[in-house]
Amino acid sequence: MSARAALAAFGVALVFVAAACAGGEGDKAGGEQQAQPLVLTLESEDDRSLTGAPEFAEAVERLSEGSMRIELVPAGRSTEIEWEKGVVEDIRGGKAQLGIGDARVWDTIGVKSFQALLAPFLVDSLELERRVLESQLATRMLEGVEQAGVVGIALLPGPVRNPFGLSHPLLGPDDYRGATIGVRPGGLMRTALRALGAGAKVYVPGVLSGLDGAESNPKAIDYNSWEGALTINVVLWPKPYTIFMNRDAFDALTSEQQEILRDAGREAIAPELEELVSDSAEALSDACARGALTLVSASAADRAALREAVQPVYEELESDPETKELISEITEMRSAEPALASPLPRCRSAHGSANAGATALEGRWKLTFTRAELIAVGVPEKLAKNAPEIVKAIVEFANGRYTGIANGRVVVKGKYTVSGDVMSLVFDAPVPAGYIVGNVYRHRWSVYRDTLTFSRFADSDADFVLLTNPLTRIR
Repeated sequence: MSARAALAAFGVALVFVAAACAGGEGDKAGGEQQAQPLVLTLESEDDRSLTGAPEFAEAVERLSEGSMRIELVPAGRSTEIEWEKGVVEDIRGGKAQLGIGDARVWDTIGVKSFQALLAPFLVDSLELERRVLESQLATRMLEGVEQAGVVGIALLPGPVRNPFGLSHPLLGPDDYRGATIGVRPGGLMRTALRALGAGAKVYVPGVLSGLDGAESNPKAIDYNSWEGALTINVVLWPKPYTIFMNRDAFDALTSEQQEILRDAGREAIAPELEELVSDSAEALSDACARGALTLVSASAADRAALREAVQPVYEELESDPETKELISEITEMRSAEPALASPLPRCRSAHGSANAGATALEGRWKLTFTRAELIAVGVPEKLAKNAPEIVKAIVEFANGRYTGIANGRVVVKGKYTVSGDVMSLVFDAPVPAGYIVGNVYRHRWSVYRDTLTFSRFADSDADFVLLTNPLTRIR
């Protein structure tokens, strides 16, 4: 049971205990009855643990000192592809006073105020998401839902979304071209994926059949028992949630009650973020233990190419002055402290994970790279200029010995050791220009099916050649 599910179960038990203890004692003693609290219904996903609705409800009751209470009601739309639109329609029609849904659904019904928050590769950590939501930017974004005939109450955090490869890992733009990527409803997501050369398909929640990949996160992957490769150092966009209210129901509240709802939204941000971190760690552990999840890392060149590919998307977004200003302010928040992201997660389980030992690494691998790709990963131009325009290499890992072959001849040899998902290389003399005999070059590595990917290990020296592109198994 997750932390949130346990909390919900405890809360239900507490309600029954309180009712039993009350027992009508006031009537027997002739005491006065307390005024009944104002109960507002909030329509949410059928599994309420997937959103910050419980934290919002708790904050409303606490801040109002019990005079207001939120009753969570399921939408009953879990099999609908565009269930979020249905929730908006329900709230407009008065089926419930409040609703909660993904911020990304709003641009499908004409509301563009959240597009800066959802711009590709901009908000790339939970910490940066928190900063945006706790700032005045959130208030400005929420005002936009007035166009849809409802009132914006709160903007709550949701998980950041990573590329999740099903037919192959999603690292650089080449991996997206011609691929069909699953998304939830949202016009901006479709636009960004088209810029990467991919097709976007809105899928029924939980069903990814026929797709090459999806934008996802560890909890969703574990929740649905999916199998694939998650690119852990690329964040496509966050998945924040909006709480909104029926206009007539909001106008019927006192100004104090209206403010309590908005204050409760702000107070729910911190506990929901804690829950997101906890849930993600738990889900990652479970998915790794099942052997269902492989963690891969995109190279620096891949990440730069992804950002370059979506520049036309930014040009379109920034044609709107308000969106352009919001993007600028979020960019300033991001650059104020660039080291926002937590250390990259790893599959620590030895059960079924390709990262658990050296076996999956061993064998012969094909690697193709260009001179430009060498420069992109950090090789100085004066060294790279001596390399051919295109290099086709064979790399072999066998019994602790490493061999690199290019153009039919051995160009480098050395020893390697593996500790979990860290591979360390020490080269034999003589070494190519730029390498140092006896130096330790460390890399993170992962294998997904027949693809081997290397990434930098902290601040360690690395063999830049291995960082250029994923390697393909020969045998």
